[in-house]
Amino acid sequence: MLSPQNGPMSVAAVILAAGGSTRFGAPKAAVRIGSRSMLQVVVDTATAAGLSPLIVVAPSSLPVPEVAVSVRNDAAHLGMSRSLQLGIAAVPADAEAAVVMLADQPTVSVEHLRSLDGWRGGTPVVATSSAGVLGPPALIEREGFALVIDTDGDTGLRDLLRADPMLVTAVEHAAMPDVDTAEDLERITEPCPGCGARYLPQVADEMHPYIGASPACWSTFGELLAREFGDVAFGRIHRHSVDVYAVQHPGTDDRRQRQSVALHLIGLCHWLEHGIELDRLTAITQRLANDDRSWPWLTPPMGYPMTVVDVLAARDGSEHVGLVTRWAETTWDAWAAHHETVRAWADEVLRDRG
Repeated sequence: MLSPQNGPMSVAAVILAAGGSTRFGAPKAAVRIGSRSMLQVVVDTATAAGLSPLIVVAPSSLPVPEVAVSVRNDAAHLGMSRSLQLGIAAVPADAEAAVVMLADQPTVSVEHLRSLDGWRGGTPVVATSSAGVLGPPALIEREGFALVIDTDGDTGLRDLLRADPMLVTAVEHAAMPDVDTAEDLERITEPCPGCGARYLPQVADEMHPYIGASPACWSTFGELLAREFGDVAFGRIHRHSVDVYAVQHPGTDDRRQRQSVALHLIGLCHWLEHGIELDRLTAITQRLANDDRSWPWLTPPMGYPMTVVDVLAARDGSEHVGLVTRWAETTWDAWAAHHETVRAWADEVLRDRG
């Protein structure tokens, strides 16, 4: 991070992820938001803000991103203060400060983290204040590290700072809610109108003209395409990825949308039920796209067992091919109400033009 007064400085991030998640019912730091775990979202935000090193205090069972230093804490019953103490103790000697973050606050922005740095200089702690309540993210200067020793239980520094306001500079910000329950997660995310996968809200500069995806889902599909274009082991099934994504995101009842859904469903039918090879599939699609045919609107399914998010879990090309195949099969099954229609189209193409 950069200080307006003193130039470049080393400011660490201490991300607390060792809570018991008792109200959530599962390890919430590992819960996925789009293609990333909640912990990965927070780690990515800290990285984008220029914090370094990244120190994650987590239980032994929680995978920690490779970019971060892992500090293990399996004593969640001792409260947040224990994690805070372990994290601050791990901050290297050349770091002048540390920003304390929570793994269950995925809506914290890069801009807010940088704003904390701008208020440094007057107190040992710069903390976020929402509706008069102090909390993380909070920047602690090295001279304030000793304050952490006196913390206890699950309140962290909050009670100490409330008792002595001279220790803290409060930076006002709208509430950045903790995710304590599944309902909390639902409130801070939004579903893609096509596939239903949930993401943090995102604004896109440009969207596809007729694919009915949310900006965040469209961006996630971009990640998948980057893998397929960058590695032939992933790319050999690219055509099928496009077919599946297109039919999961049909958009609205308009000419181009109707054509897109019809052609990509035909492509899935030809692949999954007829075993037609890629080159021939592409030629068929191109011919159909050039036809001046009016396709009917097919009402989409209510949901899908798999989305693009699941496919991004692949660790290598072979696993990617398997996941795309399963994604295609479950999506084709979801459109079962229209199988008779699509099969008739597919047979017509093979009979007349095959």
